Amino acid sequence: MDSGSLAFPAPWDAVVNEANIPTVADHLIALAQGHFTRPDVAARIKPLEAAWQRTFRGFFERADAALQLVAESPPSPGYEPWLIRHGYSPIIARITAALVVRRGNRIAKESARLPAAVDAIRFLATPGRNRRAIARKVKVLLAAWNETSVMDTIFKDTDLDVFEFVRVLKTVVKGDELACARLTELATALAPHLTIPRGPKISAESAAHEFFLEEAVIPMERRAYTWNDVDQDFTDAVTQATRLEFGDGEFDPRPARRRLKNERRQ
Repeated sequence: MDSGSLAFPAPWDAVVNEANIPTVADHLIALAQGHFTRPDVAARIKPLEAAWQRTFRGFFERADAALQLVAESPPSPGYEPWLIRHGYSPIIARITAALVVRRGNRIAKESARLPAAVDAIRFLATPGRNRRAIARKVKVLLAAWNETSVMDTIFKDTDLDVFEFVRVLKTVVKGDELACARLTELATALAPHLTIPRGPKISAESAAHEFFLEEAVIPMERRAYTWNDVDQDFTDAVTQATRLEFGDGEFDPRPARRRLKNERRQ
């Protein structure tokens, strides 16, 4: 990802600075209609005109609403200024910053939930478990499914179907005995694939920093952090951006950098 590929034309910047986003729907629909009003095209698409209007206008209007919400949200204290200094338009800087923070929070939640989800699946892989105990473990897994993407992560490198697993979990809640037996079969098949990364859980700021390095920083600067021997601290602008973003003046960028390097070796 680079700033040039994301920057909007100059008018966007001026509009965003006034906290007012132009209507993406109207702009894109106008472009499309310029094509569709050509006589040779209009005849072919006339039967589809109403459906096109409903589908595509609704899509772009939802995009408008999302952009408007981001533009009116409080500015990002750390990532947004860094991105603007490196050539991003203000609206793209704000959207990118929001996505980075959201990604960091999601991964932190996953890191915290993963051990409990793995423990629950291993528990359910043993036949003859108590009904109440099964219900407690099913509740843990359904919460992980509804609130995080932990289940997708667990099933990622397997040939098993996460949707079937979740359907069975929901059926077990209803007291279906056959579903309990099927749940044991699926958990038994899944258990050999389960792993829990060693080391401390990943914090939201560390996960966000890793993502920010990979997607925004390294493609431009190819530098992870700067250690200052005089200050005995990390003084680079990216580390400072994460510290400002999360209000953590002691944030250490090294674990994020190590994870990124290990991932790239694979």
